[in-house]
Amino acid sequence: MVIEKGKNIGILGGGQLGKMLCESASKKGYNTIILDPGKDACASKASNNHIIGEYNDKESILKITKKSDVITYEFENVTSESVDIIKNNGGYIPQGIEPLYVSQNRLREKRKINELGIKTAKFKAVDKNNSLDEAIDVIGYPSILKTSTGGYDGKGQWIIKNEQDKKIVNEKLKEIFKEREYILEEMISFECELSCFVVRSTDDSLSVFPVAENIHKKGILHLTIVPARISNETEERIKRISKEIIKGLNFVGPLAIEYFYGNDGEIYVNEIAPRPHNSFHYTMDACDCSQFDMHIDAICGKKLKTPKLLKKVVMLNILGQDVENIEKCSFKDGEKLHMYNKGEAKLNRKMGHLNILGNDIDEILERINEIY
Repeated sequence: MVIEKGKNIGILGGGQLGKMLCESASKKGYNTIILDPGKDACASKASNNHIIGEYNDKESILKITKKSDVITYEFENVTSESVDIIKNNGGYIPQGIEPLYVSQNRLREKRKINELGIKTAKFKAVDKNNSLDEAIDVIGYPSILKTSTGGYDGKGQWIIKNEQDKKIVNEKLKEIFKEREYILEEMISFECELSCFVVRSTDDSLSVFPVAENIHKKGILHLTIVPARISNETEERIKRISKEIIKGLNFVGPLAIEYFYGNDGEIYVNEIAPRPHNSFHYTMDACDCSQFDMHIDAICGKKLKTPKLLKKVVMLNILGQDVENIEKCSFKDGEKLHMYNKGEAKLNRKMGHLNILGNDIDEILERINEIY
């Protein structure tokens, strides 16, 4: 189904990703409706209509279904019940529930990736039937324990390097096993962290953006460098794997895939996210189309083109504690600041990003050091 200009796009979620989706949709001639419980959701300022309601509220879901010609989501925490309400009441949500179902649980996610014959870190479930001790016997040290559901930006994770760490984590788990399932993963020794953004339209056309190299601080994305400092052969391998994943899982729409490029030369999938991704905000200024443009085209049934990287770029993630410093900066040509208008600048809250374009990555990184 092709959704033409002038039609209404419903978006479940009103954060910064929803805001940028609304801006892209408007540029392409569409109207947007967001569903978000926050009266001051930052996407509300960019949308044509804001339905204030919870994502699992049936009345709110029915409202956005009635008003929209196509519906998408900007984050993974949409429930399967909400998608069922949309589908059962004549709504069109081409991505469906499967991308959410797979990505919402780390165990399911890794099992699905492995079923496609693609590498991940070794892993084992940790729950009431499988103890941490048993998992450590299989995975060994060092390893990392993560919640299977929820958790982001390093939250809900514990690094376990030795027996003492295991003892400490076991004590913490005694109180919370009733509520959560965990996954123990081996810690991959890697050269760098990478991500790839692949998009599949409802017409089955595919498109892949240039691979990004990511640097994290305390589990939160700090910098994205494009082109990634890897060989052309490695970049093509990652793009090929990304296409295999989105086709193998039969997903429609956007899919961000995080990778480890191991010191052993292997490529390991870390996580997937069926939505726009922080590490691809660079596409807003450095490419001839953005990840948000491609997302809109995909759910509207348009044939996807191959995006072009116009300039080398480094993206700086701006967190709450960075805002005061950023506001004092004077920016030069090729330095594009995007603030999300999210209100209070809380510690580690994503408040915006800065794209710096140029011809030399080392020079851009020097400029980042001047600013940050």
